[in-house]
Amino acid sequence: MVSDGLLSGGTDPRLTSPPFVRVVSAGQSVAEAAPRFVSPIPDDVDISAAEVGARLLGLELLPQGVREAQLLEARNAEGGASFSSVVIQMPRRSTKTTAIWATILGRAATREGYRCVVTAQSGYIASRILLEHAERMLRAGNLVESREVRFQDGVDKPVLFRSGGRERIDFPNGSRVWVVPPDPGSVRSAAADDIVIDEAGEFEGDKGEQFMLGVLPLMDTRGPLAQLVVAGTPGRTRSGMFWGMLEDARRGDDDELGILDYSAADSDDPEDRAVWARVHPGPSSGLTPMKVLERRFAKLGAVGFAREYLCMWPADASTSAIDMESWANAEVERTALPDRFGLALDIAVDGSSAALVAAWRDADGVAYVEVVEHRMGVSWLAAKAHAMGKKYRVPVRYDDIGNNRNVAEEIDRRRGVRLAKGNLKDVAGAAQRLVSDLAEGRLRHFGQASLTAAAEGAAWRQTEGARAFGRNTSRHPIEPLVAASLAIWQYDQQPARPRVVSSYAS
Repeated sequence: MVSDGLLSGGTDPRLTSPPFVRVVSAGQSVAEAAPRFVSPIPDDVDISAAEVGARLLGLELLPQGVREAQLLEARNAEGGASFSSVVIQMPRRSTKTTAIWATILGRAATREGYRCVVTAQSGYIASRILLEHAERMLRAGNLVESREVRFQDGVDKPVLFRSGGRERIDFPNGSRVWVVPPDPGSVRSAAADDIVIDEAGEFEGDKGEQFMLGVLPLMDTRGPLAQLVVAGTPGRTRSGMFWGMLEDARRGDDDELGILDYSAADSDDPEDRAVWARVHPGPSSGLTPMKVLERRFAKLGAVGFAREYLCMWPADASTSAIDMESWANAEVERTALPDRFGLALDIAVDGSSAALVAAWRDADGVAYVEVVEHRMGVSWLAAKAHAMGKKYRVPVRYDDIGNNRNVAEEIDRRRGVRLAKGNLKDVAGAAQRLVSDLAEGRLRHFGQASLTAAAEGAAWRQTEGARAFGRNTSRHPIEPLVAASLAIWQYDQQPARPRVVSSYAS
């Protein structure tokens, strides 16, 4: 059995993407965010401890917080924690940390002698996180503060001890939650039931791995409920402790590694508001309205917003822009050109090769791309593009940079063909549209070797506020892929006209 709607298929029986449902909020029907990856959670998970912790904080658990608590509190057949380690990735302003604290505070209040150690990318940040939640407890009247080193006799509430980076909260039942800097030496000889590592995306290099080596032995003698919780948003590179745990959990190879991952896929468009609503729990839970996300987007730009609010890790040379399994599935037998198509050219930065590509959509909106020609050098391109554009009365789309501009000027001098000049915004938008079409099953190609090689080697590059296919970071010449994306872009912008033609491609 699984919880309501949390599991619905997926490539691994233990990991799924929940359905995209709709809920009613403030009188309006709004899309509810759903995690992209989540481990199986039984129907009967008891989250009463998290509810106790939420009351201590003076808060209620939101739907995404309930999911976090269910994951953390899931039990196996023997009564131990279903997941001895849990990795949680959620966007900024989605109560990720608050739900974790509700759970550990509730455990501390309901389990005698419970111990939890908390850290972050620095001792200062860890202390700040503890004090933020302590302030909530103080405002709710559920905490007292002491400057004494020992627990005060007769106090029946948790007590906050401030100690310059060694803050702790002690409970009347002997439980304790305390913070440490991310230094293995700071936790040696201590013992903890749970370890919480927050802001894990900021642990760069081997910092996270070294700290893990120091803290994991803390749980060795604490029994079957001991748990490591690692949470955060993306770091600056696809490496390190947090990225590694996410990748391991997404593969589902370890039954004891749980995951809750609200994130956009690499193929998603970070400017698409539907993606925002699907990924970020804030709008549907009433916590972070869309207008707030709009302001964050305006301030951070597409790249920064994608990382912080959509949990999209920055692309690098190791990040393939094209899902090659989907690409293989999109191959079909070659067909004739229709009565209307888009035509685009693109040239390698050094002028070593160039491509001319046609693209169109069928009645169902499925895009088809065909390489008209891909050859070494550039001298052949203007004549070929001009001849095809003139014969079929279609504009020639190009990115107005470098060698592309020179060829466009030569085509213009020949007269009789309209040019469609593009800019960086067009190139980035075209790349995203091709990738989105592929991810949604709305792209077909004819298995041409040059286009497939370009797809296989294509990597992303970050541009000014967006991303595009990266020429310098890709492993193969990508001009056929760039031209294909621009040809689709051009087709989607030009009006229909009735005309039947035969295939021109060589």
